[in-house]
Amino acid sequence: MTAMPRYRTDPSPPALATRLRALRTAGVPVACRVYGGLSAPGATSALHARITHAQARAFVAGESAAVPRFEPPPSARQRLLTAASWGRLDGAGPDMTTFPVDLASELWWRVHERARGPLRVPERRLACDLLLRLGYPQQAASVIGLAVIDPRRHVFSPGLAVEELAVLRCHLPSSAVEAMALRGARSGLPAEVRRDLALFVVFRNAARGADSTSMRAAAALATKASSELPQNGFAAALQRARLHRAIAAVPFVRRDISETHRLLGRALESLRTTTPGSAEVDGLAWADEAYALHCFLVRTHLAVGLGQRAIGYAAELAELSPGDDRTWALQGDAFAACGQLEAALEAYGKGVALGGWGAARAAYLRGFVLERLGRVAEAAEDYVLSQRIDPTSSVVPGPEIPADAGRDRRSRGRADLVGVRRR
Repeated sequence: MTAMPRYRTDPSPPALATRLRALRTAGVPVACRVYGGLSAPGATSALHARITHAQARAFVAGESAAVPRFEPPPSARQRLLTAASWGRLDGAGPDMTTFPVDLASELWWRVHERARGPLRVPERRLACDLLLRLGYPQQAASVIGLAVIDPRRHVFSPGLAVEELAVLRCHLPSSAVEAMALRGARSGLPAEVRRDLALFVVFRNAARGADSTSMRAAAALATKASSELPQNGFAAALQRARLHRAIAAVPFVRRDISETHRLLGRALESLRTTTPGSAEVDGLAWADEAYALHCFLVRTHLAVGLGQRAIGYAAELAELSPGDDRTWALQGDAFAACGQLEAALEAYGKGVALGGWGAARAAYLRGFVLERLGRVAEAAEDYVLSQRIDPTSSVVPGPEIPADAGRDRRSRGRADLVGVRRR
């Protein structure tokens, strides 16, 4: 199996400034125009962009109460990165009011005006999420009334706890925010809120690959809180899928693959046996959870050398969100892991074609595959393109995964997952 390098980006503010300046002249404009002015999504728009646009339309139409919570986009800086890729650093300012008029749609200004008026709790919840997605954390804090941030004394509001947590992430160290969330999960808040706060802690630890006592405690708290909630209906089925996706990370970081796949099988079953309603946001909510779940399925199968199964799950990602660079990154990784290098080239190429910051990783990995195929001159061009887009990146060798990795645990994991693929 081909060991792909690990592509990393410096998350510091100085590195972001460097990245924005580089994107401005890199010549890889983002094709999707949702984050850069709330223009209508198109064929090149990722699922998270379609969700953002649907949220904006529901917010200005007074339909906030019908909109569920969604997974956050891959970066809170989508607007900044998008504007920079267009050579428009004037679109990266901190205030919605100063966004360039020639880039902003009518919907953009309607959202801006609506967010400044009196809002009820469902509207404040949606406005906060929308402003965070558009990269305006200060205005998001203002719309939910979070003016003073004291991690030692803060008490979560039952109706806005998840939104408060999202804003706090923009201002406080991760360790402080996770400690607050765990404290809230152990408090007397409503079960739904406690579940969501606990799941936040699980997901954050899972992203770091950390097997910690706080992660295990949060998984237990989330399971307990979920047991106190209604179990019937579409929303409950999605939440069960999300819960099992989260707690599957606990055995995964311990490399207990059988238990990981058993829990992921239950998550898939929850999705397979529920049908979204006719409302657009219901369909988006189903797809949103399915996308997050299949991303995890690809990663877990690649981690134990089950590349062919990872390819199958990556195909589901391409169906759910072909405009997302993460889709083609994971599909390319899956093909490369199985030695299907020409197919990997095609997948990474689709990621490059989407433009923007995500094209940097895709270009580097395409170059890596080209080099393995002996096409050295083409590889050099892709390496240069990757550095031109993001000069803050670094690359470390990936581990070589033996072809028989996880063989002793395959049978049970496979049995748990058979028959529960996406419809």
